Amino acid sequence: MRVSLVGHFADSLDEGVRKVGKRMAKELESRGVEVKKINIASVTHWKEIRNFRSDIIHFILSPTLSGLMITKFVSLLYPKAKTIISAIHPAIPNWKALKLFSPNLVLVQSEESERLFRSIGFQTESLPNGVDINKFKPIDIKTKERLRDKYGVSHDKFLILHLASLKKERNLDIFKEIQQREGNQVIIVGRENESIDKQVASELQEAGCTVWIKHFPNIEEIYNLSDCYMFPVINKKACIEMPLSVLEAMACNLPVITTKFGALPRMFGDGDGLFFVEKEEDFYKGLEEVKNGAMEIKTRDKVLLYSWEDIMERLERIYNELLH
Repeated sequence: MRVSLVGHFADSLDEGVRKVGKRMAKELESRGVEVKKINIASVTHWKEIRNFRSDIIHFILSPTLSGLMITKFVSLLYPKAKTIISAIHPAIPNWKALKLFSPNLVLVQSEESERLFRSIGFQTESLPNGVDINKFKPIDIKTKERLRDKYGVSHDKFLILHLASLKKERNLDIFKEIQQREGNQVIIVGRENESIDKQVASELQEAGCTVWIKHFPNIEEIYNLSDCYMFPVINKKACIEMPLSVLEAMACNLPVITTKFGALPRMFGDGDGLFFVEKEEDFYKGLEEVKNGAMEIKTRDKVLLYSWEDIMERLERIYNELLH
């Protein structure tokens, strides 16, 4: 099977859609699939798809309206190939006329996106993002203490982690209040290769939050030195539909307090250390319940179904069904 993956492969931006595309390429190659990575920004590469004799052209996009148009253009150039879009962070209007640009299949994540694409007339199937359950895994107390020494963070504080784009639409103000509550230390990790809202970063730091704007090659260590992961995002434009950071935190068996964002409530049930909240005060209640330590945390058990190995098996099955 020959698969052309079309996405953002030329840059090093540590962003959700890009990370998913690069991981999919790596996983497919490891499974013996012939993969050609095509950077969507380079139109001169389109002839490579024909020369490669693609069976599948798989676009890993948000997608936007322009992305749908590009997908249709490519499908007309190479009609022998089946065309798929992974709608990881869709941003399209609900226009019936968009059916003219439909690929063979759209891989959706949230129920909202599935309704949107189906209402337009697209064929859809659900495919979540995956997580590396071998890299992201629980550790023992001694290792946790060693990591806190390594990164210079307190052994006495309850550490609340969030990986973030430091922008207003991420709803990060809630961390200023959480930081002020006794015994808490908020750690926010931003992306060094992404523009940030300096006012947001400054206000968080002034409130006492630890803000690291840097790349951590062993980001699993930051999860593992933490006590809890919190995801307060509400604005659907602010993040991909199945946030990778939530999956990674769960794989490390951290308690997770999150909004019902995107695909999360579709993929996971509440409980066992996973708290879905609907209003601000629920974050504080959930945090106190976690700090109380009375519950058994089993978030890793919930996320094991979404290992990259399992997700790629599902994707290969989708490819084969589309071709036969």
